Amino acid sequence: MSRLLPALALVASVLCFPAVTTVHAQELQATNALASAALFTATPLVVTETVAESAPTSLVKSALAAGNAETVQGPRFVNAFAAPRPERPMILPALYASQVALQALDAHSTYKALGRGAHEANPFMKGVVGNPGAMFAVKAGVAASTIWAAECLWKRGNKVGAIATMVVANAVAGAVVAHNYRVAAELR
Repeated sequence: MSRLLPALALVASVLCFPAVTTVHAQELQATNALASAALFTATPLVVTETVAESAPTSLVKSALAAGNAETVQGPRFVNAFAAPRPERPMILPALYASQVALQALDAHSTYKALGRGAHEANPFMKGVVGNPGAMFAVKAGVAASTIWAAECLWKRGNKVGAIATMVVANAVAGAVVAHNYRVAAELR
């Protein structure tokens, strides 16, 4: 009887548990599918290029000659959220940094000229120059809004417009800084 008991237990487990494990596996698969649909929404795929366009021509010719046309032809799909974006030219971040520096120099040159007896000529800034915190906030806002405008142009595909916006804004800020320092030098 002691030898028969393990054999009966084994037969019972083989006969009973596969149905239970199949049911559990189906429930788990349904739960995973539901969770995947809820947590990970459908990711759109975009065609980047065909495999034949991206492969070297010698590889394409050899694959076509060997009869493996299906390995060479057809589009290549990639995740749209992971699709490569066009690289930003190095001049654009440099122009952003220049804009921030020029706005800081504008504030410095304004206070330097005011300290030597000049007055603020810009009617929009007359109420701000008396408070350094407000001046800093305005200059930071001007730099941030200029950079934001250029970034919006860049993201919409207007690369030339983004760079031109920053060049013009930096030129204007540079002219203001140069004028302020010239006035401060004349009032020594």
